[in-house]
Amino acid sequence: MTDRSWKAFERRMARDMGTQRIAVTGERAGADAENTMFVFQFKLGRSMPSYLRSWLAGIRAAGAARRPEKIGVVCWKPKHGQDEDAVVLVSWRDWVALHGAVAPAEGEGER
Repeated sequence: MTDRSWKAFERRMARDMGTQRIAVTGERAGADAENTMFVFQFKLGRSMPSYLRSWLAGIRAAGAARRPEKIGVVCWKPKHGQDEDAVVLVSWRDWVALHGAVAPAEGEGER
């Protein structure tokens, strides 16, 4: 059986963070991967509002033009939402450049 594209995507993203995809066993509570610092859920093929893509592309381009060492970030919250619930949007390339792979915690192995 060939690997589904969404599952292969989850594996690649997990590998970028120095971990492995968590198999669906009913115990993962929605997490696709985790490492010593983060719990990830990856989505493939879901629509992201075009304005968020546009804003991120714009700030990344502006940052690269003005200060190439800077990383473009969009912080967004819905109107009437709490500031602490704002969402931070950064490209995966920039995320990996910032964090790199995180070594598995001692005792963590294949899941």
